[in-house]
Amino acid sequence: MQREMRPGQPTDRLEELDALRGLAAFAVLIHHAVQLIPHYETPAITGAGWLRYTMTQLTPLRIVEMGRPAVLFFFVLSGYVLVRALLRNGSPGLGAFAAQRTIRLGLPVAVSVLLSVALYAGFAEPALPAEWRERSLFTWLEPPTLGQVASNIALIADNDDMRLNVVLWSLVHEWRLSLLLPLVLLFRGRVALFVAAVLALMAIGIMGGATENRVLLGPQLHSTVAASFYFAGGIGTGAALALALGQDVPRLSPQAMIAAGMATLALFSMSSDLPVYAASALLIVIARQPGRLRALLRSSLLVGLGAISFSLYLVHVPVLVATMHALHDDWPPEAMAAFATLLALTAALPMYRCVEVPSRRLARRVEKRLARRSFATPVVRSPAPVPDWAPEGGMPSRVA
Repeated sequence: MQREMRPGQPTDRLEELDALRGLAAFAVLIHHAVQLIPHYETPAITGAGWLRYTMTQLTPLRIVEMGRPAVLFFFVLSGYVLVRALLRNGSPGLGAFAAQRTIRLGLPVAVSVLLSVALYAGFAEPALPAEWRERSLFTWLEPPTLGQVASNIALIADNDDMRLNVVLWSLVHEWRLSLLLPLVLLFRGRVALFVAAVLALMAIGIMGGATENRVLLGPQLHSTVAASFYFAGGIGTGAALALALGQDVPRLSPQAMIAAGMATLALFSMSSDLPVYAASALLIVIARQPGRLRALLRSSLLVGLGAISFSLYLVHVPVLVATMHALHDDWPPEAMAAFATLLALTAALPMYRCVEVPSRRLARRVEKRLARRSFATPVVRSPAPVPDWAPEGGMPSRVA
């Protein structure tokens, strides 16, 4: 590894990571859009079935066929950027941080659930044919109830209740686990101990019934808690990366970049959560390397996609399902899926501007106010340790 020295004042935002978040959200969108298209049987050509299985199950294309790797990447990235920010700025206190995260995630979640209810009222076809119900992304199988709306907004729904916006299963775990992230600062200089603690939480989750590599929520509320313990591995991987590297990352030699890229592709190809966590951490390090890849990720198109990624993640399933209900009798499935994809991308823009941005600003104001009340006397925070290969002063950590 060579030491990376960057001239000038570093920017306040890691746009390459925003772009990765946008690409992951787009992959989830494509994964769900593909579910609207019937899966035709493979023609009886020798090797065709094996080739399709290999390409969609045993290569990085799993991210489109399965969708799960992209969501696991979200967990790792969230753990990394949030802990990195805490290391630089210090903890505002558990209460202030919890309030900020609850507002930051909760308001857009609530709007996405209400959007789903409104789209159901406007477009749902109660007598949807069985062949289309099987491709409805487990959404609107029954008319929404008040209890279902409340449980989805409060992020306390189980597998059977999370039927207004199925992607909220990941927000259940991210919200719960992110509330505890200020405690990660207690492990500065103790990365190995932190990793051991994370693995212990995962083991508790598995013993509590979380099915390894497959669990989403669970059949009951306590099952969702066990699943949250299990997914501590994702948030914890990102947090451990931030603890180990500080504000910057070591610069990789060309040979190391090739090896890291090959390892990332191989790990993303495995149908297991732990290798995907490792691949996600490697991808973060690779994306932050100076060069063509980082320049590409910092292009305006990808940065813009990253900006609306959370809103896109929240609105795309209700939009896809509403389009399917409205057009399944009139449009070919492929055209309907493509049109629904464009509609979801379009709907993410007003969601971002009118809901996500205001909720983010409100969350920061509430955090600052609660943080001032929490500390009656000034608190001097010791700076986070900076690796000897990092530029003096490290890098700013604000990645929204």
